[in-house]
Amino acid sequence: MSLLVPGLLATSVLFASGIRQFNAFKKGEVRDASSLLLGIAGCVLSVFLVVQGLGDNGGRPTTGLMGTLLGALLLVIVLGSSFKHPVNALLIGVAPLTGLFTLITSVMGPVSSQLNPLNFETAVHVATSIVAYGAIAYAGTLAILLSWQHTKLKERPLTPLIAALPPLDAMEHLFLRTVQTAWVVLTVALLTGVMYVEDFWAQHLAHKTALSVLAWCGMALALWQHFKEGGVTRTMRKTAIAAAALLCIGYLGSKAILEFVL
Repeated sequence: MSLLVPGLLATSVLFASGIRQFNAFKKGEVRDASSLLLGIAGCVLSVFLVVQGLGDNGGRPTTGLMGTLLGALLLVIVLGSSFKHPVNALLIGVAPLTGLFTLITSVMGPVSSQLNPLNFETAVHVATSIVAYGAIAYAGTLAILLSWQHTKLKERPLTPLIAALPPLDAMEHLFLRTVQTAWVVLTVALLTGVMYVEDFWAQHLAHKTALSVLAWCGMALALWQHFKEGGVTRTMRKTAIAAAALLCIGYLGSKAILEFVL
């Protein structure tokens, strides 16, 4: 089945969601119902695209499929959090980014249709890894937003954009819980990798594993900094951003090199 039509539809809906939320954000509005509905529709379309793409590719994700699934996971977190915390502004970045990956997926198509499906044990590792990558990417996004918010709050008078953001303590609480969740899930992902992956060298996983371990250490350090300082410090935010960057390079970057260069 061609991924072009659902991919282009998902791309259009997701970009529309980000644009609608951005227009609302400029007006000083925290929530926009249309953007929320478009984000939900885009998330559903993205998941459908991933399921169909994995079926066409023997269960093995391409760079576009992984980016789409990570984006969908971020959308789920943002949309789910928005019911309790006013964090809809994150749709401005998350929705178009996911739309970019759906576009790549729809244009590139499957790498091969002659692959055997993944076994259950490997599928468990892949699933936990995807959740971990999504949670850490979200933590990094929140850390960037928090850093920007801290900087803008020092300026007077406050701009309508900064006034539209959620309260600082709510954002810091959400960030802390995201870091804690991301560290736990990444721990599970690394353990299942050790248990189920047979040959790291033959499967081009050594560099990815090394960067993932560094990211795990970074998230652990961020939590230790919170425990030591008793709050969400500037150093903790920078550590979380660095860990998210390492994981992004370790997975999406290395997969893109293997897929398009080697």
